[in-house]
Amino acid sequence: MSSIHKSDSKYKQWKKRNDEKNFRSKLKHKRKCKTNAIIQKNNSRTKQPFKTFNVPSIFSIIKNPEETIQFFNEIIRQVENIRKLVKNNSQKTNFIRLFYIKMDDTIEITGDALMYLLTIIKNTRGHKLLPIDWKGNFPREEKMKSFLKNSGYLKYMKTAQENLIQTNEHIQIQTGQGYEYKDGNQVIDIRQKIIDFTCQKINKNKVEINFLMTMLTEMITNIKDHAYDNENIFEHSWYIFVENNIDKISYTFMDNGLGIPTTIKKSIFEKFIQKFNIDKEYKYIEAGVSGFEKRSKTGLIERGNGLPSIYEQYIDNKVSKLVIISNRAYYLKENPRDLENSLNGTIFYWEIQKEVNI
Repeated sequence: MSSIHKSDSKYKQWKKRNDEKNFRSKLKHKRKCKTNAIIQKNNSRTKQPFKTFNVPSIFSIIKNPEETIQFFNEIIRQVENIRKLVKNNSQKTNFIRLFYIKMDDTIEITGDALMYLLTIIKNTRGHKLLPIDWKGNFPREEKMKSFLKNSGYLKYMKTAQENLIQTNEHIQIQTGQGYEYKDGNQVIDIRQKIIDFTCQKINKNKVEINFLMTMLTEMITNIKDHAYDNENIFEHSWYIFVENNIDKISYTFMDNGLGIPTTIKKSIFEKFIQKFNIDKEYKYIEAGVSGFEKRSKTGLIERGNGLPSIYEQYIDNKVSKLVIISNRAYYLKENPRDLENSLNGTIFYWEIQKEVNI
């Protein structure tokens, strides 16, 4: 356009188009620079150190205790490392802040494992001494993916709304500190809810299954009386999950206290330990269910029957397959034993067979 005089109309049109083009180009470049700066800033936030924890293929403390408890204890070790760094005002800024729970290859899951995972997450997420974020994925196995959704586990997690399923076939995982918990504006007694659910599923009246009230009352009362002190790493809570199956109803109750062997050790004399040859942790549970240890933390005799009253329901065939896991103790009457790995807290698992008359 150099041959065209600046006063020419064609030149003026070209000049206007060229100026507009340059303006758009500069504006586009400016926007691109701004976008890149935002991306870079976001990347600096999201590229925080993280650790992936591969969930065992059989994710169950009841069915696969050693591997599952070892999995949890590794998470707890990492949590404790972070706690120390933050508590000591460490200048280290690149410590792990994100835990990723990877379930790709998990082919079986039970409620006890989910509840224990939840108690770890609940006691770390958003805590000032434990600035940990949690993420995870679903198993490839569709049946287990469905189980996760139906268990109620996801209501405690940051998940898409479509993953939050309500069901009348189970009592989804619930947590609390006393007999009652809040569901919106409604206050619900967890014991009564479980009794009503059981009556409906096995077609019995409340009198016939009132033993459940005894069991649940003892378990929850035991948490308040025995299971906590300043040494405990978890907040005082219980968790429960009730699963309805074709031939049975299974119940899983967990408290995240110190554990039965630890609390019994604190309340009996060394001479009794020697007299009853208590050289394994499962023997403390044997002593507990037999009624040998009935003193409360305050030293008062006969606060309640506790473990004996729970065990009595099993002996009377009102419940079946009673399993108690606490610290290293794995108590199943037919095969009690000590585990290599220790669990913080106590898990009770039992079943009611639908074909059995109570």
